[in-house]
Order: sequence, then C-alpha cells, then structure tokens
Amino acid sequence: MSRTVVAVGAGGPRTRVSMSSGAGTALVPRILNRTADSARVALVPGGAMVLGGDHLDVSIDVGPGCVLEVVEVGGTVAYDADGAESSWLVNITVGEGARLLWMGRETVVSTGANLVRRTTVRLAERACALLRETTVLGRSGERGGRVWQQTTVTGPRRPVLVEELELDGAHPVPGVLHGQSVMDSVLLVGRRPSEDVGAMALAEPGALARFLGSATHDSPMGRVWSDWSGELLAGDGADRAGGRR
Repeated sequence: MSRTVVAVGAGGPRTRVSMSSGAGTALVPRILNRTADSARVALVPGGAMVLGGDHLDVSIDVGPGCVLEVVEVGGTVAYDADGAESSWLVNITVGEGARLLWMGRETVVSTGANLVRRTTVRLAERACALLRETTVLGRSGERGGRVWQQTTVTGPRRPVLVEELELDGAHPVPGVLHGQSVMDSVLLVGRRPSEDVGAMALAEPGALARFLGSATHDSPMGRVWSDWSGELLAGDGADRAGGRR
C-alpha cells in the first residue's frame, strides 16, 4: 500500500501543512505556496503509475477555516496488467467552514487495466469541496480497460451523494457512456453555484456537472471549473446552503 497524507490547519503567520509519504510512494506531496489561512499542494508522481497490483491511498484533512488547493502535476495512466486489480483510494475530511479544491487530471484506463477508484468526502458545518475527475477509456487506438468508480459524500447530518459506476471498454453498457470514451465531471458540494450550467442539482447544497464525449478537448468542464472555483475561492455566497434547490 502506497500512502500519502496531507493535512492543513490554522496557526502562526502561515497555514500549518503536514505531509507524509513512505519510501517508494507513488504520489509525493509538495508545497507550492501558503498564506495565513490557505495552502496549495502538488501531488507529484514518484514513479510510473498505476501498475497492476499498485494500491494508492491518499488522505486529505482540511482544518477548520482553512482553504486547500490540490494540484495534480500530470495525468495518470492505469497500464495494461492482464486484468490484475489496482486501486486508488482517496479519503477527504473538510473541517468547519473549510474549503477544498482538487482539480484532478485525466486518468487513462488502458486496455487490460483493472482499476478501482474510490473517493470518500466528509464535510463539517459550512464546509465546501470542489472536485474534478476525468476518466478516459483507452489510449489512442484502444477500447480501454475496466474501472470501478465510487464517490461518497457525507454532510454534517446526512449523505449528499453516493454514486457507483462500472466502465469497461471491452464491454460497454448502454445508457452509461453511450459509446463514448471520456467522462469528465465537476462536483461541488456544500454550496450551490450561482450558475448551474445545466448541472444536476443535489438534494443537499451542491451540483454535479458532467460531459460525455470522445475527446477531452471537447469538454466544457474547464469553464465550469473556472466559474465554480472562482466563486468558492472568493467566498461569495458562502451561505447559499439555503438557496435554490
């Protein structure tokens, strides 16, 4: 198991950032910058990833009142492993009044790969999180392998989102990707965007915008991310939890 831990908390003239990763860890955290209440941290690949049998575990803890931006330096490729399972598990805790922004890069699932991708988010009162995840079935000329994705978001009182998707380039399922190879998603939880751009509003404050297509450059999710992240970083309308449904 390759474990990476990033935790931020208030204190001192700059935000405290605690990071750890073991020897040979696939993802190594690096501080890009810090202010009195925010930090920007990059996740840098420590080697080729993701190979068959690799198991990545990432833990993110954002302390009360803090803002954390997570940056992925490059995209990820789940390589052909003749069906051997690999996993990428992410556990996120966002404290009271805190904000997390994580713009994930593309995860390319090669033919022969078998990837489990699980993201769990826990939000305290007035906490917000913005996540982007892009999944691409196959490299150029490939149909792509198998990926099982689960996203679970829990608010201070109840679940906000529970979603499970199984995608397999060799065995496409009607009504899931509609024969496309790219799924690009932006998820905002803990508040509502001022513009939902056709996104699905969640029962609790939040929205999910998604693009299905054949090429990442066709996705409009970059603009959605820019708009929503701008609002989240500005902090305007932070009490929109009671706003429109």
